[in-house]
Formats: sequence, C-alpha cells, structure tokens
Amino acid sequence: MMLRIACGLCAVAVFVCSTGSALEPPRAAVAWFTDAAIDAAIDESVKVAAPDPVLPAAKGGWGAAVQLTKGVPVEHPVLFQEQGYISFWIRPDWNGNDGKTHRLLHIGDPERNGLLLEKSAKNTLRYVMASPAKSTVARADVSHWKAGEWHHVAIAWFSNGRGIPAGVPLWIDKEAVDGPIASGNAFLDPDAMSDARLWIGDETAQAAMDELVMRYGPETPTERRPLEVVYRDYFRTAPYTQIAIDPEPHGVPSDRRVVNGYHKQYGVQAQLNGRWERITEYVDDHGYGNWATFDAKPLIAWSTSDEAVATVNAQGRVFGHALGRCTVTAEFRGLRASETFEVIALEQPDFDLYVVERLPRYHKYSIKGYPVPGDVVKSVAHIANYGFEPTPAGVPVTFELIPDSNRNFALDADERPVLSRQVMIDMALEPFTETTVEFEWTWPEEPVWVRVTVDPEDGVAEICEANNQLVEINTGRQVIWGYVDDVYKRFYAEKRINLVGSFSLFDWMRTQSDQLRIMLRRAVYSTTSPVGVETDIRVDEFIDFIPGTGPNRPYEWHLEYQDGGFPIGEDDGSHLDAIWSPVVHELGHTMLSLPDLYGYACSSNLILIADGDGTPYAGGPLLPTLGRRGTSILFSPELGVACGTGYSSLMDMVHLWLHPANAGQIQYYLGQRGVAFWGIHGRLIAASRHELYVLDLNDEPLVGAAVYCYQVTNVDTRQADARLIADRPKFKGHTDKRGCFVFPKKTDPNWDDPETDEVDGSVEVWNPFGTATGDIAATPGSWGTDSMLLLKIVSGDQTEFHWLTISMMNVAFFEGGKDRGVYPIRTSLKPHSEPTPLVRKPVPEAIREQNLAPVAKLDGPRRIRVRPGEMIRLDGSASYDPEGQPLLFRWHADGPVKDEDRFCEKAIYEGAAPSDPRRLRDYDIVFQVVDGVRKSESICIEVELIRDEGSAEEDD
Repeated sequence: MMLRIACGLCAVAVFVCSTGSALEPPRAAVAWFTDAAIDAAIDESVKVAAPDPVLPAAKGGWGAAVQLTKGVPVEHPVLFQEQGYISFWIRPDWNGNDGKTHRLLHIGDPERNGLLLEKSAKNTLRYVMASPAKSTVARADVSHWKAGEWHHVAIAWFSNGRGIPAGVPLWIDKEAVDGPIASGNAFLDPDAMSDARLWIGDETAQAAMDELVMRYGPETPTERRPLEVVYRDYFRTAPYTQIAIDPEPHGVPSDRRVVNGYHKQYGVQAQLNGRWERITEYVDDHGYGNWATFDAKPLIAWSTSDEAVATVNAQGRVFGHALGRCTVTAEFRGLRASETFEVIALEQPDFDLYVVERLPRYHKYSIKGYPVPGDVVKSVAHIANYGFEPTPAGVPVTFELIPDSNRNFALDADERPVLSRQVMIDMALEPFTETTVEFEWTWPEEPVWVRVTVDPEDGVAEICEANNQLVEINTGRQVIWGYVDDVYKRFYAEKRINLVGSFSLFDWMRTQSDQLRIMLRRAVYSTTSPVGVETDIRVDEFIDFIPGTGPNRPYEWHLEYQDGGFPIGEDDGSHLDAIWSPVVHELGHTMLSLPDLYGYACSSNLILIADGDGTPYAGGPLLPTLGRRGTSILFSPELGVACGTGYSSLMDMVHLWLHPANAGQIQYYLGQRGVAFWGIHGRLIAASRHELYVLDLNDEPLVGAAVYCYQVTNVDTRQADARLIADRPKFKGHTDKRGCFVFPKKTDPNWDDPETDEVDGSVEVWNPFGTATGDIAATPGSWGTDSMLLLKIVSGDQTEFHWLTISMMNVAFFEGGKDRGVYPIRTSLKPHSEPTPLVRKPVPEAIREQNLAPVAKLDGPRRIRVRPGEMIRLDGSASYDPEGQPLLFRWHADGPVKDEDRFCEKAIYEGAAPSDPRRLRDYDIVFQVVDGVRKSESICIEVELIRDEGSAEEDD
C-alpha cells in the first residue's frame, strides 16, 4: 500500500511493503496503454494497471492507445505537491478551431485544489493549476490543429526549491509555448484531496490518447533537466510512421560519399503527420548547453552491411576502411532505414568554388555606392584545388542569372536563367593552388540569383561534389570572413576533413553563415509572410586575419566593405565536422546586429519594487527567485515562457534558433546600410498608438485593472548589462472595457520627475511610446535590459507581474500593425466588479525640487597590502544621500575574487583575499551607493597581494 505524509510544502509518497519497511517511490509511472520503451535505468518507471471498466482501445501511434469516451481514473504513484510532470500524445477527432470545449485530463478539484487540461471554446489549450487562493493558467492557441493528427503535450509544475511555488510550463510538440509564474498560488495538495488520482478524458474529450507518462517532476527549471525530460519523452514515444537516413544532417550541403580513411556524419529524419522532421542534431555547443543534446541519437542503433568497407559508431558517424559500396542502416523504435554509399579514394583532385566576389565593392555605410540598374559589375569566381591530385585542364565553369520571378527570395525549380555563359579553366591546378574566372554583367531592375557552377556535368572524379556550386542573390548583404593563414594551411597539410566532405577550411566557414541563413528563413516567415526574407547573405571575400595590432592588417583594410562577417582563429580543428554554435552566435552580432540576451536573467536585488507594507516583491511569491544561488528571477521574454523552461534563442544560450522579433527586422531595414541594417533590438518601431490588451484567466477582457509599467533606470550596475528597476513606474493607468491600456505619450511627472532629477533632467527620459513616427533610440547600452518593461497588473486583491520586451512588441509591426501596436497579455487574474484603485506612493518632499546623487564615503587608505587568504574589512557606513533617502551599497571585487556583484543593505564589506596559487595577483574592490535611482561616484580600493618569493602568479 501507499501512504502520503504531509511534510511542509511537499506531500511525500512512502511505499510500504507487507513487512512494514519503507520503499523509495518510483521516479516515473506509465499508464497501462503506454507501449513505448521507457528507459528504466533512467526513469525507474512502473506501469499503472487499467481501471475496470477500461476505456475502448484505439490504434496508437506506437502500439495501442485508448479512446477517451468517458472519464476514467489512473493511479498516480508519483504525485507530489512540490513538483510534477505529465506528458502524452493526443489525436483529436475535432479541429482546433471548432469552438467547443474538450476536457482531456484533471486531478482533484480544478476550481480550488487540482489541475485541469482542456481545449477551450476559445480554441486554446488551457492548463489550469488551482488552489483555494488563486488559479494559474498556461495556454496556447491550437486553432491550427487538425482532426486525426497526433500532438505531444507536456505539463509540469515546480517550486524554487525554497518552499515557493514557481512555474507551470506547457509544452506542445516539444516547444515551450507558455509557462507563467504561479504568482503566489500554492500547487495542488494531494493530502487534502478526497481523490488524488489522475482522471483522463470525459464525454467531451472526443480524442485518442497514447503514451501517458507521469514523473516526479522536471527537476530544476534552471538546469537542462526539463528539456531533457520533454525531448526524451517526445522521441521515445512519438508516433512516427517512417524514418529515412539524412545524408545532410547539418542542414547544409554535404557530399553523400565517404572518403577512405576518413569519416562522414549521417543523421535520421522521421515522418509524423505526413511531415518529415529531423530527429538528430550535430552541433558543437562549446559548453553553451545546446538543446541538440536531448534529441533521438541515444535511441538509434546503427550498423553497416560490410565492416571491411566501412563501420559506423553510435552517433551515426561512418568511417571508411576500403574502397567499395556499402549500406548504412539506422533502427529506431521498430522502424528501419538504409542508405547505400560509396567509399572513395583520397588520392583525387577537388575543385572548390569557395567564393564569388563582386566588383566594384561598395562601402558598408554607403547607399550611394551600391549598384543601380544599368551598372556593369564583375563577378570573380575563386576556384581552388583542395584535393591531393592535379585537376585536368579544360574543365567548364558556367555563370547564370536567374530572376527571382516568384518574388519569394528563394530559388524555385520553375525559375529559369535569362543569361548563361560558360568558360573553360584552361590549365591544370596542382593541389593547394587556385585560379579565378571573371564574368561581367549588367545590374538588373529586379533581384536575380547568381549561380556559378564548376564542372556542371560532373565529368571530373573529385573528393567532394558538394562544393562545386554557389547560388547567391545579387542584393544579398556582403560578408567577409577572416582566417588565420597558418591554421588554414595546417588543416590542409594535416588532411582535416570537414562536415562538407572536403579539406577546405573555407567550406567549413561557409557552412556557419549558411546555417544562419537557414535560421533566418525559418524564423522570419511568421512575421513577414507571405514574402518572407527580402534580402540574404552573400559571402564576398576570405581575408588572412593576422593577429596583433597595427594599421597593416589585411582584414582591417577591408572592414569598410564588410556588412557582416567574423574572423576565425580556430586552432585545434575540433569543430570542423559540426556547426559551431558559438560562431553562429557571433554572426548574429556581426551580420544581424543582434544583442546578447544574457542580461535577461535579472537578479532580485536589482528590482526595488515593494508592496504596501514595504516588502520587496522580488524573491517572494509574485517574483520568485530560481537557480542554484537563489538570486535570479528567470524569464524568457523572447519565448514568453516566464519560468524559463524552453530552449533559448541564438543570442542567449547559443541554441540554433532565432526569434521572429529579431528576424523580422530584415524586411523593415531592406536597402539601408550600417549598424541599423537589420538589428534594432532596444529600439521600438514607432506606431501612432500602442495598446496593451489584458485578458483574465478565462481569456476575457480584464476590465478596470490597475496597470503599472516600470522601466530600468540610468543606474548601470555592471551586472549582466542589467540596471535597477526602481519603485517609480514610468506609466500607470486602468484597462478599459476592452481590457485595453493605452501607453501614454508622456511619463508621469509625479513619479518620474524628469525636471528635478539630476540625471534624467539633463538626459531626456526615454519614452518608447512618446513619438508617433520614426525610430526612438533606447537609452545607452541598448544591448542590455533597457528595452525591458516590467508590468504590475492588479485586479481587486490579486496581483501579477509580467515582462514585456520591445523586441516582442516589434513583432506586432511585422505582423501588419503598422499604425497601431497591439500587445496581448494573458493573465491568471480574476475579474473585479469595480475598477481597482491606483495606489500612488508619495514622492518625498525632499526630492520634489532637487534630487542629487548620493555620496559614497569610505575611510582608510585607497591602497592596501594583504597576504593571501587574509580577511579584508571595509566600512562604508559614512555614506549618505543629500535628501536623506535610504541607501543601497554595492561592493564589487574586480579581479581574481569572485564576490557576488550586487546591491545590498550592508555598509560593511568583509571578504578574504585569494589564496589559490593560480589567482595570486593584485585586484580592485569598487564601492558605490545608490538611492534607488541615482548612483554615487565610485571609490576604488587597490589590493596588493604580498607574495612569497617564487610563488605562482598565473592568471586563470
């Protein structure tokens, strides 16, 4: 039997055998109709018996399923209040836009103590977590669902590990679609339930359910575990109908053959609902935690037909051992696919068309110098032999211009050349030599694809056939790659093969920008459809990047022509057989002008907003802290998943995923040069009116709610690009009968007092909503958190916080809201019968006329000498604010000491000097004080370490 013992927040399940000894509860449980193999070594799963009477059987995507015709109970042996997780596949008999309610599962009382998952009459999938105090709702639009198609759904709940409930994430088809903070809501309490079983379906469900998995929980939201759980359950249980070998598993051109003595990577694609999806990813994450870690690779068994010709490892990497033909086979969950390939000799030439430059070049900041219709331009094809035998003479090279007649900025099969020329390479190319072929042509009125092909009939036997053709649109943005000549030569001399299947470092470098192009096209269509990307990237030059300083660096000579690019100093070659995500991340800076998003993990000590009793919200139930240190308030504004359980975008954790809020800027900035060519993060595309639409927990307009909008101050904390959010809203007001809050044109002078603030008075307060036309520059440091807005929404006695970023707001522009920006916010707040009063915190009289910066005071010398490990004590209690406002103190050890960089109420610093021999070097301790809006001048204490003769002085 099983007993439940209440223990603080968590209800602990204790399993007791007949002898009375306690057993550990299982980590996972599956329903009786779950046929997929759940890895017991990882999950320790148990199977729950079918109820009596049982639901009727249905054809599952993997074995049997059940048809949800009535509500039936499922024992839930791993049900805990602190955290939990449930996932399953659903095949509805209805379309997602049918306007009806379909209940899929629930536990307990969905109104007061339980959870509910249903497709609502408003065509959203709603996941409700209810307590007597408050319900929290995660939801997502599923109006696109079609009857008869399978979808994977996962729901979870977790606390922050310190007794405060946190997120309730919802995943659909392994994408985190929502995940609000529980906002003070206690999760379900199994001990207070008369029935703590999981009930699946009822008469309204009208769907088949398969592969129901219940787990103890997704673990911590700040680690990889939630992604791992969702991804692994998805790939273990997905109702795939067919698989196929993917000879280009990186998504970029790759030769399908294997070079003898070398390797080639193969992947797998699988078919679901009639569509193919990649189930293997091969990305070198360089320690950034790429989501590809959790794909289907561990579940695939590989083999070859003749191990004397080729062998394959567990990752699908084939190694050639002898010339000949061979078959590679992948087996995945009962499905099987094979691909026949050839192992070819290394001793062959290899034509490599590695770049087609265009002359004359235009200055990157100049529109005037860009070609116009009628101009004569020249394309110069650079063709090298990166094989190990000479190429023959007389090999043709074709040049074609193909109009983008469909105007979709993709080269389609029905688009035909209007110009075609052919020349011969009239000489043989020795290994590691190159030649050039030139073509003159007239710049057309409309965009054209420029296609250059070496050996178009494949008449020459080569090592790699995937690097003989380049297709680039003439209006594409020119990119310059820098490389280190010694490394480039060494990789060829040492015969380092790359993911393309060649021995050219240039080919590998191109794949990185090709990956970014794939990401752009994938991301941009949702915001610029049906046109999509209206420009592209074209690689124009590879330049030797000489390390060091001085005016004679070839790479720097050409920077004036570079619209984007990146210098590569790769030295060990460990990334040549993969997409290298850190490089693609850097291309996001240089090619797209996108900022880092690391600052979006905001520390609780930087949010100074307090309730009516003066208690800070940050760190409490409404803004819980997460993470190991317990100081970060995590949210993912680019995904809208407040509890941080989705994989991040390219500029955050370097995952190969780009958000449409960034990618959509391509269309808007078409035809402009310079730093604002594409990236406008931190800048608001101005509309004449900006409206926030607030919805309640039932997706109805929330009428009469009080809205407070906070923005970061000008106080730079030097902490992850974050700035203080002071307890002074920039905007405030009520929602109208449509649930609409219109952002005012002017900030509230009673709270923001720009005329009297010493900083904000001299530098105009940035109001992103104050101008109807043109772009409005963000405050300095727009690569950080200046473009974040923190919204406090109050309805009656219930309060919630929501983050809103300007990059997300720009999506409304790209989706067609040119004149009026509309930004919906879905809350879990209940409607209130009367308008909620706006609480106005008084502005202290002392700062109504003048608000001067505080003054930092620190007694003692500005340079001190200490021994390794010696305690240092500094006293800043003499610091003051001229108006008598309370102070926050900031101590920052700049150097080998990793003290926590934060504002606090402690005027005393106590910390030990470094004792690790590797960190024995002098450093600084910087001291500042802040009055909530303004900061003092910094005081720097130089710390000199007294080292014994011969002690190590190595840096990290």
